[in-house]
Amino acid sequence: MRNTLKIAVLWATGAFLAFSAAALAAKPDAAGVRKELAVHYYRGVVNFEAGRFEDALNEFRAVSSIDPYYKDTQKYISQSMSRLEQYREDLLLPKDGSSYETKGVDLYFLGKMYFEKRDYDRALEAFKAILDQNPGDKFALYYAELCEQALGPKAKKDSAVLGHRSRAEEVMGMEKEVAYMKEDVSAQEDMDTFLEEKAQRRADRDEMIRKKERQLSRQEALLEEEKQGYLAEAKLAKKAKKLDAETEKWRRMKDEISSRKPGIPAELLEFPVYMNKAAAYYQNMKDALRTSRWNSAGLSAIEASLYACDAVLIYYYSIKSAYPEHENIARLMADRVDREDAEENILRLRAILNMKTIVEDEDRPLTRTEALFLVDKAERLLEWCRSILP
Repeated sequence: MRNTLKIAVLWATGAFLAFSAAALAAKPDAAGVRKELAVHYYRGVVNFEAGRFEDALNEFRAVSSIDPYYKDTQKYISQSMSRLEQYREDLLLPKDGSSYETKGVDLYFLGKMYFEKRDYDRALEAFKAILDQNPGDKFALYYAELCEQALGPKAKKDSAVLGHRSRAEEVMGMEKEVAYMKEDVSAQEDMDTFLEEKAQRRADRDEMIRKKERQLSRQEALLEEEKQGYLAEAKLAKKAKKLDAETEKWRRMKDEISSRKPGIPAELLEFPVYMNKAAAYYQNMKDALRTSRWNSAGLSAIEASLYACDAVLIYYYSIKSAYPEHENIARLMADRVDREDAEENILRLRAILNMKTIVEDEDRPLTRTEALFLVDKAERLLEWCRSILP
């Protein structure tokens, strides 16, 4: 029993795998399906615009069987059926007693359409209308006889109308029908060629658009590169202009300081006053540094340095800087103080004065980095001043 069950399971599994493989092998190519849909759809549109609603309906139904939501397929199907119904009700079955000729109907198309639908009564009526106008029409005689044969005894009362026709006439009618069929095939081939050429033109246009887009992208990249180059050159020119202006400003300032009075006389009694001020600013610097008030710490460092240097000049040389800004104090120190360690500390003083000038010109508060720089220079400078004073 178990062996039988295993064999059944293995057989079912093999059958399923074989079916899956066959299904995958038979799966239509996506590009082929799209092409088939497009061909049926455009055939339907051409037939619809030409008034061949029956052929258009067949083409649109072929599209719908593959993809019911392809473009306007459902709309065309509905309109084709409506036009056929209207054609049948208003033209093909005249109810007012008028003839088919007064309705402007193509009787050959009408009779053939009803014949293909196996509506032999209506087809016979259409071909009889043709024979009323042209009794020797071989095409109408051939189809009228076929309709009579299909209807059987029901059409015997109309046999006198149809008359006798020879086998030769039947052959001629069939040849005419074949000629019509050849024309239909030729028209269909022309339609296929037209659709293929249209698809190729569309592909060529899309490729041309993509090529233009690539060219435009390259041009935009070149323009952006040129723009960046111009901006870089303008930036460099602006920096060079600013540097020239700064250089000129420093030159004028140097000339102005050189032309000023180097200092003014001072009494020895002023020495402790300047030392006290230097000590007070030094303490303010320390307090501001502990509370991260960088602007206050930097400014206090500058003032402490200036007052300490003035105290040195007052004590040893009875002179002090001539202006409140103290721009000439470094010059006085270089000219008066004759010590081996003086040059290093005068450089510290010049660095402090340069930072003071930069901040005043830019009219902004000191940053943390600038404040720490000033504090370091001021501490070393004050330590030196205290070491040479009593």
